[in-house]
Amino acid sequence: MTGRPSRWITLAAGSALVVSLDTMVNIAFPAITARFDLGVERISWVVVCYLLTYASLLLATGRLADVFGHRRVLLAGLVGTVAGVTWCGLAPTFGWFLAGRVVQGVGAALVLGSAPALVTLAVGETERSRALGTYQLGVSAGLALGPPIGGVLVAVGDWRWVYLVRAPLAGLLALAVVVGTPSVATPDRSTRRSFDLAGVSGLGVAAAAALFALSRARTAGWSDTVVVGCVVAAVVVTVAWVLHERRTAEPVMDPLLLRHRPFALANLLTLLANGTMFAVWLLVPYFLVSIRGHHVVVGGLLLACTPAATAFSAPLAARLEARVGAGALCSIGLAVQAAGLVVVAFLDATSPVPFVVVGLALIGLGLGLFTVPNLSYVMGSIPRDAQGVAGGLAQMMRTVGITAGVTLTGQFFAARRGGATDDASFVGAFGDAFLAVGAVCAVVVVLSLLRPAPPQVRSASA
Repeated sequence: MTGRPSRWITLAAGSALVVSLDTMVNIAFPAITARFDLGVERISWVVVCYLLTYASLLLATGRLADVFGHRRVLLAGLVGTVAGVTWCGLAPTFGWFLAGRVVQGVGAALVLGSAPALVTLAVGETERSRALGTYQLGVSAGLALGPPIGGVLVAVGDWRWVYLVRAPLAGLLALAVVVGTPSVATPDRSTRRSFDLAGVSGLGVAAAAALFALSRARTAGWSDTVVVGCVVAAVVVTVAWVLHERRTAEPVMDPLLLRHRPFALANLLTLLANGTMFAVWLLVPYFLVSIRGHHVVVGGLLLACTPAATAFSAPLAARLEARVGAGALCSIGLAVQAAGLVVVAFLDATSPVPFVVVGLALIGLGLGLFTVPNLSYVMGSIPRDAQGVAGGLAQMMRTVGITAGVTLTGQFFAARRGGATDDASFVGAFGDAFLAVGAVCAVVVVLSLLRPAPPQVRSASA
């Protein structure tokens, strides 16, 4: 890649911020259900259509970026985002609205499949963590800004603006990619690696089936016929994918890489860390508004403490890694996250607001301290000519962790509440759920301590 690295890092972080602003959609759910005259149970399709689309395409888009150029794929993702959010904002019916969410998911997959790779390719190996810290700052800033901005837009305008407001932002970034950045070297035709269509398709189908099973199991249960069928399909397609990848000359990702313990452990930690922290997004909004009685705007600001702390700690983690080491910093971050989860477990309706802020902020602080060195570790384990695949895999593991966390935590919470609807049962089940995910996070700390020394970055010929 040629040109000033900071320009590409800023563009990648800005693109990730626009995608992450999708958290503003949650606050608009009541208005969306009212506009299309929906039952509350159908609103889950707004999440499912978007989540399954971008999660199942992440490795494919990462591979596309490696083969055809990261700049081109990022630009396509920004254009797709403009199209998707505009489609959603102008949709006349719920069916058209869901179609727009699919288009938006394709755009998000193209952005997230190329942006991390652009960051790592813009700098040398010694600057990788600092660059990824800036990128993670963009991701976390979008997550933090989404709920309060969405609340304001819904309060003063219309739910459609939570989509339409992002169209000019993505459009300006696309324009900056076209006219405001230097060209990016794309692979020469004589050396360009092939695109393993069967490989990316198989893994995409397996991921979509697994994620749909996790999503549906939350309400239908694990014995549901569709859930069981999706699980079986995911296993069968994954086995077929492994067999195909072992035979093809240029696989989308060498399955043997998953037998490399440091690499496999780093991805497992990503899944578990994001799975445990997502209890915040699932349960805390109800706790803040329904149990503690905060105004929805105040609740949104308190909820933003977690991603805001992540945004603060991400650049800090990049500086600390050189002093502490990637493995040690990951373990420290996970320990801080576990401590925050336990603090939140002991909150109730009368807990002082500073205690609420401290608990939620500790979770976000720990996640930020963990994510940057762990992502750097994963990106450094894969050749530089396959950084799109590395970034796509990291994002996919995060998404699987989030989906699994929502399903399992939701089922645990419902079981502990036992069908009761009073505030006391909510607070009791809420505390038990956060103690449970805190205990899981403590186990993740132990796993992190078993991480070997960081691997040497593999060459393109590796």
